[in-house]
This record gives sequence, C-alpha cells and structure tokens, in this order.
Amino acid sequence: MQKADAYMITPAGPGDALALARVHVAAWRETYPGMLPQPFLDRMSPEIYAARWTPRLLQGDEITLAAEGRDGLVGYASGDTMPRRGPASADAEITTLYVLRRAQGEGLGRALMRGLARTLAAKGAGSLVIWVLRDNLRARGFYAAMGGVYAGERMERVGGWSVPSVGYRWGDIGVIYPEAA
Repeated sequence: MQKADAYMITPAGPGDALALARVHVAAWRETYPGMLPQPFLDRMSPEIYAARWTPRLLQGDEITLAAEGRDGLVGYASGDTMPRRGPASADAEITTLYVLRRAQGEGLGRALMRGLARTLAAKGAGSLVIWVLRDNLRARGFYAAMGGVYAGERMERVGGWSVPSVGYRWGDIGVIYPEAA
C-alpha cells in the first residue's frame, strides 16, 4: 500500500470519465454486497457510468477530485454548493467519496475529503453534509471520526430500490481541513 502523500489528487476532467466510472463500479462491488441487490451490482457497467460522468464533468458545477497513484486512479470525491434537499441542511454536499479497498487505510479518503471541503469553502460554503447508506458502518465510522454529526435519515433510490441512508453534517466546514493537518 502507498501512503496518502504517494497519490496525486487533482481536479477531474472529461478525460477521466472512464477511470472514474471504473473506480465507481469497483468500489460499489467491494462495498455494497448485502446492502444493495447483487443483480444490480453485477449489472453495473463502467461504460454506462462513464457516459454519465462525461456531462457531469463538462458542466462544471460539481467539483470532482481524483486520486491517482502508480497503479492508476484509486479514488475520488465529488461535491457541490447546491446540496440536495433533505432533513440536514448545509451550504454544500459531498455527493460521492470512494476509495478502492486496496488504497484504504492510508489516509487517502481523509485527504480527498479535506481537499474537497477546502475547495467548497473557497466557493463560499460554511457547512457541509454527506449522505451514506445506513448499513455502511465503516463509512459511517469514518465520517464520525472526521467530526461529522449524525443529522437524520432518509430513503434514497438506488438502481430502482429504496434504501435507508443517514446524513452527517459539519456546521463548520473548516474543521475538516485544519491548517495544521
């Protein structure tokens, strides 16, 4: 495994769509068995997700940071200052944060989250929310360790299924990226 500082974290562009899609599909297949229906996970296609990524990256409203190491892209985080409606209000939302299992445990998720929070704060966000599947206890522990406070529950539509998710909120986005860190 590499340490977080062995990865380059950069803004993603349209040319990264397929690599982001590959990480997305692989991360979901690693993380969500038992939380999402297996037939849905089996049908996921990097090519289909790449077609969804391309317009998102071209539109430019959402910020996506990609983490690349010597083995290629291994994680990414996306966020926007236009959060989706829900029980937890905030100025910004992290919409996705995925790190492949082989790159976990070295601080890369923390580095992606800090970089994204710093970028969202520079766009004027003072608070932040993220939603995670309720049964994804590992991710929930990570967000709590990052200082997120449980902020409510809602149902999400994923691949045609309704699944419960919980929100974590930071009232002060700056606590995610302390200058000394």
